[in-house]
Amino acid sequence: MKSSLSCDGPSGSAASAAAPGRPREIEEASNRYLIHPVSRALVDRLIRTPVTPNQVSVASVFVAGAGALSYVAMARPWGALIGLGLFFAWHVLDGADGDLARRSGRASTAGELIDGICDHVSQGLLYVALAVLLARSLGGWAWAIAAAAAACHFVQANAYETGRKTYRRWVYGATWMRQNPDSLARTGALRSLLGGTYLWVSTLANPGEAEIETAMAPPLAGDAASADAARTLYRRLYAPLVKASAVLGGNIRTLAAFLAVLAGAPAWFFIFEIVVLNLALAALVVWRRRLDRALLAGLGRAAQAASAPN
Repeated sequence: MKSSLSCDGPSGSAASAAAPGRPREIEEASNRYLIHPVSRALVDRLIRTPVTPNQVSVASVFVAGAGALSYVAMARPWGALIGLGLFFAWHVLDGADGDLARRSGRASTAGELIDGICDHVSQGLLYVALAVLLARSLGGWAWAIAAAAAACHFVQANAYETGRKTYRRWVYGATWMRQNPDSLARTGALRSLLGGTYLWVSTLANPGEAEIETAMAPPLAGDAASADAARTLYRRLYAPLVKASAVLGGNIRTLAAFLAVLAGAPAWFFIFEIVVLNLALAALVVWRRRLDRALLAGLGRAAQAASAPN
Protein backbone atom coordinates (compact mmCIF):
# COMPACT_ATOMS: atom_id res chain seq x y z
CA MET A 1 0.00 0.00 0.00
CA LYS A 2 1.03 3.61 -0.37
CA SER A 3 1.52 6.18 2.34
CA SER A 4 1.12 9.92 2.57
CA LEU A 5 4.21 10.30 4.76
CA SER A 6 7.39 11.43 3.05
CA CYS A 7 10.86 12.49 4.08
CA ASP A 8 14.17 13.45 2.57
CA GLY A 9 16.04 10.41 3.78
CA PRO A 10 17.01 8.37 6.81
CA SER A 11 18.62 9.96 9.78
CA GLY A 12 19.63 7.27 12.23
CA SER A 13 17.44 4.43 13.40
CA ALA A 14 14.51 6.74 13.99
CA ALA A 15 14.19 7.20 10.25
CA SER A 16 13.79 3.50 9.71
CA ALA A 17 10.92 3.45 12.14
CA ALA A 18 9.13 6.16 10.16
CA ALA A 19 8.92 3.87 7.10
CA PRO A 20 7.59 6.48 4.67
CA GLY A 21 5.50 5.26 1.77
CA ARG A 22 6.90 7.93 -0.56
CA PRO A 23 10.54 8.74 0.18
CA ARG A 24 11.32 11.94 -1.66
CA GLU A 25 14.68 10.75 -2.91
CA ILE A 26 13.03 8.14 -5.16
CA GLU A 27 9.85 10.01 -6.11
CA GLU A 28 9.41 11.26 -9.66
CA ALA A 29 8.41 14.88 -10.19
CA SER A 30 4.91 14.26 -11.57
CA ASN A 31 3.97 12.29 -8.47
CA ARG A 32 5.70 14.53 -5.97
CA TYR A 33 4.36 17.84 -7.23
CA LEU A 34 1.05 16.95 -8.86
CA ILE A 35 -0.59 13.58 -8.26
CA HIS A 36 0.34 12.94 -4.64
CA PRO A 37 -0.59 16.42 -3.35
CA VAL A 38 -4.05 15.95 -4.89
CA SER A 39 -4.26 12.47 -3.35
CA ARG A 40 -3.37 13.85 0.08
CA ALA A 41 -6.00 16.57 -0.23
CA LEU A 42 -8.60 13.93 -1.11
CA VAL A 43 -7.61 11.75 1.85
CA ASP A 44 -7.87 14.77 4.16
CA ARG A 45 -11.58 14.69 3.36
CA LEU A 46 -12.12 10.94 3.07
CA ILE A 47 -10.55 10.23 6.48
CA ARG A 48 -13.52 11.92 8.12
CA THR A 49 -15.99 9.66 6.31
CA PRO A 50 -16.88 5.93 6.49
CA VAL A 51 -15.16 5.33 3.12
CA THR A 52 -12.64 2.49 3.32
CA PRO A 53 -9.33 2.12 1.45
CA ASN A 54 -10.66 -0.92 -0.42
CA GLN A 55 -13.66 1.11 -1.60
CA VAL A 56 -11.29 3.73 -2.97
CA SER A 57 -9.35 0.98 -4.79
CA VAL A 58 -12.54 -0.39 -6.35
CA ALA A 59 -13.71 3.12 -7.30
CA SER A 60 -10.44 3.63 -9.16
CA VAL A 61 -11.32 0.70 -11.44
CA PHE A 62 -14.58 2.38 -12.47
CA VAL A 63 -12.79 5.67 -13.15
CA ALA A 64 -10.21 3.88 -15.30
CA GLY A 65 -13.04 2.10 -17.12
CA ALA A 66 -14.65 5.46 -17.88
CA GLY A 67 -11.33 6.74 -19.20
CA ALA A 68 -10.89 3.68 -21.42
CA LEU A 69 -14.45 4.08 -22.74
CA SER A 70 -13.74 7.72 -23.58
CA TYR A 71 -10.81 6.65 -25.72
CA VAL A 72 -13.00 4.21 -27.66
CA ALA A 73 -16.39 5.91 -27.87
CA MET A 74 -15.55 9.59 -28.34
CA ALA A 75 -14.01 11.29 -31.33
CA ARG A 76 -10.59 12.89 -31.23
CA PRO A 77 -9.36 15.10 -29.72
CA TRP A 78 -12.05 15.30 -27.04
CA GLY A 79 -12.14 11.59 -26.33
CA ALA A 80 -8.38 11.57 -25.84
CA LEU A 81 -8.44 14.66 -23.60
CA ILE A 82 -11.35 13.43 -21.45
CA GLY A 83 -9.73 10.01 -21.19
CA LEU A 84 -6.48 11.59 -20.04
CA GLY A 85 -8.37 13.55 -17.38
CA LEU A 86 -10.08 10.41 -16.12
CA PHE A 87 -6.82 8.48 -15.99
CA PHE A 88 -5.30 11.36 -14.03
CA ALA A 89 -8.19 10.89 -11.58
CA TRP A 90 -7.34 7.18 -11.51
CA HIS A 91 -3.77 7.99 -10.50
CA VAL A 92 -5.10 10.21 -7.71
CA LEU A 93 -7.33 7.43 -6.38
CA ASP A 94 -4.53 4.91 -6.80
CA GLY A 95 -2.44 7.03 -4.45
CA ALA A 96 -5.30 7.83 -2.09
CA ASP A 97 -6.18 4.25 -1.13
CA GLY A 98 -2.77 3.63 0.44
CA ASP A 99 -2.76 7.05 2.12
CA LEU A 100 -6.14 6.38 3.62
CA ALA A 101 -5.09 2.93 4.84
CA ARG A 102 -1.99 4.25 6.61
CA ARG A 103 -3.55 7.37 8.09
CA SER A 104 -6.64 5.52 9.33
CA GLY A 105 -4.66 2.55 10.69
CA ARG A 106 -6.25 0.08 8.27
CA ALA A 107 -3.20 -1.03 6.28
CA SER A 108 -3.12 -4.80 5.77
CA THR A 109 -1.73 -7.51 3.52
CA ALA A 110 -5.22 -8.15 2.13
CA GLY A 111 -5.61 -4.45 1.34
CA GLU A 112 -2.19 -4.37 -0.32
CA LEU A 113 -3.24 -7.29 -2.52
CA ILE A 114 -6.63 -5.75 -3.39
CA ASP A 115 -4.88 -2.51 -4.29
CA GLY A 116 -2.55 -4.38 -6.63
CA ILE A 117 -5.39 -6.33 -8.24
CA CYS A 118 -7.38 -3.15 -8.86
CA ASP A 119 -4.31 -1.50 -10.38
CA HIS A 120 -3.85 -4.34 -12.86
CA VAL A 121 -7.56 -4.52 -13.70
CA SER A 122 -7.57 -0.77 -14.37
CA GLN A 123 -4.59 -1.08 -16.67
CA GLY A 124 -6.22 -4.08 -18.32
CA LEU A 125 -9.21 -1.93 -19.26
CA LEU A 126 -6.84 0.50 -20.97
CA TYR A 127 -5.33 -2.34 -23.00
CA VAL A 128 -8.80 -3.53 -24.01
CA ALA A 129 -9.69 -0.04 -25.20
CA LEU A 130 -6.54 0.27 -27.27
CA ALA A 131 -7.05 -3.23 -28.69
CA VAL A 132 -10.56 -2.25 -29.78
CA LEU A 133 -9.15 0.80 -31.57
CA LEU A 134 -6.36 -1.22 -33.19
CA ALA A 135 -8.74 -4.01 -34.25
CA ARG A 136 -10.52 -1.55 -36.54
CA SER A 137 -7.48 -1.69 -38.82
CA LEU A 138 -5.66 -4.88 -37.80
CA GLY A 139 -8.46 -7.27 -36.99
CA GLY A 140 -7.98 -10.14 -34.55
CA TRP A 141 -4.22 -9.67 -34.41
CA ALA A 142 -4.81 -6.60 -32.31
CA TRP A 143 -5.94 -8.77 -29.40
CA ALA A 144 -2.83 -10.95 -29.55
CA ILE A 145 -0.61 -7.85 -29.56
CA ALA A 146 -2.58 -6.35 -26.65
CA ALA A 147 -2.25 -9.60 -24.67
CA ALA A 148 1.51 -9.65 -25.23
CA ALA A 149 1.78 -6.02 -24.15
CA ALA A 150 -0.33 -6.68 -21.04
CA ALA A 151 1.92 -9.58 -20.04
CA CYS A 152 4.95 -7.32 -20.45
CA HIS A 153 3.23 -4.67 -18.37
CA PHE A 154 2.60 -7.12 -15.52
CA VAL A 155 6.30 -7.98 -15.28
CA GLN A 156 7.48 -4.39 -15.73
CA ALA A 157 5.10 -2.93 -13.15
CA ASN A 158 5.92 -5.75 -10.75
CA ALA A 159 9.63 -4.99 -11.07
CA TYR A 160 9.03 -1.29 -10.45
CA GLU A 161 6.85 -1.78 -7.39
CA THR A 162 9.08 -4.50 -5.96
CA GLY A 163 12.10 -2.21 -6.26
CA ARG A 164 10.27 0.56 -4.40
CA LYS A 165 9.01 -1.73 -1.65
CA THR A 166 12.39 -3.37 -1.22
CA TYR A 167 14.03 0.04 -0.98
CA ARG A 168 11.57 1.09 1.73
CA ARG A 169 12.30 -2.10 3.61
CA TRP A 170 16.06 -1.84 3.69
CA VAL A 171 16.32 1.94 4.11
CA TYR A 172 13.31 2.67 6.31
CA GLY A 173 12.42 -0.67 7.93
CA ALA A 174 9.02 -1.02 6.23
CA THR A 175 7.65 -4.50 5.56
CA TRP A 176 5.39 -5.60 2.73
CA MET A 177 3.69 -8.71 1.43
CA ARG A 178 6.92 -10.68 1.13
CA GLN A 179 7.59 -10.34 4.88
CA ASN A 180 4.02 -11.32 5.83
CA PRO A 181 3.43 -14.79 4.35
CA ASP A 182 1.10 -15.83 7.18
CA SER A 183 -1.10 -12.78 6.61
CA LEU A 184 -1.15 -13.54 2.89
CA ALA A 185 -2.27 -17.11 3.55
CA ARG A 186 -5.15 -15.83 5.66
CA THR A 187 -6.54 -13.70 2.82
CA GLY A 188 -8.25 -16.73 1.24
CA ALA A 189 -7.30 -19.29 -1.40
CA LEU A 190 -7.78 -17.05 -4.45
CA ARG A 191 -6.04 -14.02 -2.98
CA SER A 192 -3.25 -16.22 -1.67
CA LEU A 193 -2.78 -17.68 -5.16
CA LEU A 194 -2.70 -14.24 -6.76
CA GLY A 195 -0.32 -12.96 -4.12
CA GLY A 196 1.94 -15.96 -4.58
CA THR A 197 2.00 -15.39 -8.33
CA TYR A 198 2.88 -11.74 -7.77
CA LEU A 199 5.76 -12.67 -5.47
CA TRP A 200 7.02 -15.32 -7.91
CA VAL A 201 7.19 -12.75 -10.73
CA SER A 202 8.73 -10.29 -8.27
CA THR A 203 11.58 -12.73 -7.62
CA LEU A 204 12.15 -13.23 -11.36
CA ALA A 205 12.16 -9.48 -12.05
CA ASN A 206 14.45 -8.71 -9.10
CA PRO A 207 17.09 -11.48 -9.05
CA GLY A 208 19.61 -11.60 -6.26
CA GLU A 209 17.26 -10.53 -3.46
CA ALA A 210 17.99 -13.70 -1.46
CA GLU A 211 21.67 -12.74 -1.35
CA ILE A 212 20.81 -9.23 -0.21
CA GLU A 213 18.51 -10.62 2.48
CA THR A 214 21.32 -12.78 3.84
CA ALA A 215 23.87 -9.96 3.74
CA MET A 216 21.67 -7.22 5.20
CA ALA A 217 20.28 -9.25 8.10
CA PRO A 218 23.43 -9.31 10.33
CA PRO A 219 24.17 -5.55 10.36
CA LEU A 220 20.50 -4.69 10.84
CA ALA A 221 20.37 -7.08 13.79
CA GLY A 222 23.52 -5.59 15.27
CA ASP A 223 24.13 -2.30 16.99
CA ALA A 224 22.65 1.00 15.84
CA ALA A 225 25.85 2.13 14.12
CA SER A 226 26.08 -1.04 12.01
CA ALA A 227 22.39 -0.86 11.07
CA ASP A 228 22.60 2.81 10.10
CA ALA A 229 25.73 2.19 8.02
CA ALA A 230 24.04 -0.65 6.12
CA ARG A 231 20.90 1.42 5.47
CA THR A 232 22.95 4.41 4.35
CA LEU A 233 24.99 2.27 1.96
CA TYR A 234 21.83 0.75 0.46
CA ARG A 235 20.25 4.19 0.06
CA ARG A 236 23.34 5.66 -1.61
CA LEU A 237 23.61 2.80 -4.10
CA TYR A 238 19.97 2.12 -4.95
CA ALA A 239 18.14 5.47 -4.75
CA PRO A 240 19.16 6.52 -8.29
CA LEU A 241 18.10 3.11 -9.65
CA VAL A 242 14.70 3.13 -7.98
CA LYS A 243 14.01 6.67 -9.15
CA ALA A 244 15.03 5.83 -12.72
CA SER A 245 12.76 2.77 -12.60
CA ALA A 246 9.77 5.14 -12.74
CA VAL A 247 10.03 4.74 -16.51
CA LEU A 248 8.22 1.43 -15.90
CA GLY A 249 5.49 3.08 -13.80
CA GLY A 250 1.94 4.02 -14.64
CA ASN A 251 2.53 7.70 -15.33
CA ILE A 252 4.60 7.01 -18.43
CA ARG A 253 1.99 4.56 -19.74
CA THR A 254 -0.84 7.01 -19.20
CA LEU A 255 0.96 9.66 -21.21
CA ALA A 256 1.96 7.18 -23.94
CA ALA A 257 -1.61 5.90 -24.27
CA PHE A 258 -2.98 9.44 -24.50
CA LEU A 259 -0.52 10.40 -27.22
CA ALA A 260 -1.25 7.21 -29.18
CA VAL A 261 -5.01 7.78 -29.03
CA LEU A 262 -4.63 11.48 -29.85
CA ALA A 263 -2.57 10.54 -32.91
CA GLY A 264 -5.01 7.82 -33.94
CA ALA A 265 -2.21 5.26 -33.77
CA PRO A 266 -2.86 2.81 -30.89
CA ALA A 267 -0.18 0.48 -32.27
CA TRP A 268 2.42 3.01 -31.11
CA PHE A 269 1.50 2.34 -27.51
CA PHE A 270 1.92 -1.41 -27.86
CA ILE A 271 5.27 -0.98 -29.62
CA PHE A 272 6.38 1.31 -26.80
CA GLU A 273 5.28 -1.28 -24.22
CA ILE A 274 6.75 -4.37 -25.86
CA VAL A 275 9.97 -2.92 -27.26
CA VAL A 276 11.00 0.25 -25.46
CA LEU A 277 9.92 -0.64 -21.92
CA ASN A 278 11.27 -4.19 -22.14
CA LEU A 279 14.65 -2.77 -23.16
CA ALA A 280 14.42 -0.39 -20.21
CA LEU A 281 13.58 -3.29 -17.89
CA ALA A 282 16.57 -5.29 -19.12
CA ALA A 283 18.88 -2.31 -18.56
CA LEU A 284 17.50 -1.79 -15.05
CA VAL A 285 17.98 -5.48 -14.17
CA VAL A 286 21.63 -5.30 -15.29
CA TRP A 287 22.08 -2.12 -13.26
CA ARG A 288 20.52 -3.74 -10.19
CA ARG A 289 22.79 -6.77 -10.41
CA ARG A 290 25.83 -4.47 -10.57
CA LEU A 291 24.59 -2.61 -7.49
CA ASP A 292 23.94 -5.90 -5.73
CA ARG A 293 27.59 -6.82 -6.18
CA ALA A 294 28.69 -3.41 -4.91
CA LEU A 295 26.44 -3.70 -1.86
CA LEU A 296 27.65 -7.21 -1.01
CA ALA A 297 31.26 -6.06 -1.31
CA GLY A 298 30.63 -3.01 0.88
CA LEU A 299 28.85 -5.04 3.54
CA GLY A 300 31.65 -7.60 3.46
CA ARG A 301 34.29 -4.94 4.03
CA ALA A 302 32.26 -3.48 6.90
CA ALA A 303 31.92 -6.92 8.50
CA GLN A 304 35.67 -7.55 8.23
CA ALA A 305 36.44 -4.16 9.77
CA ALA A 306 34.05 -4.81 12.63
CA SER A 307 35.59 -8.21 13.39
CA ALA A 308 39.22 -7.07 13.13
CA PRO A 309 41.05 -6.78 16.46
CA ASN A 310 41.66 -3.25 17.75
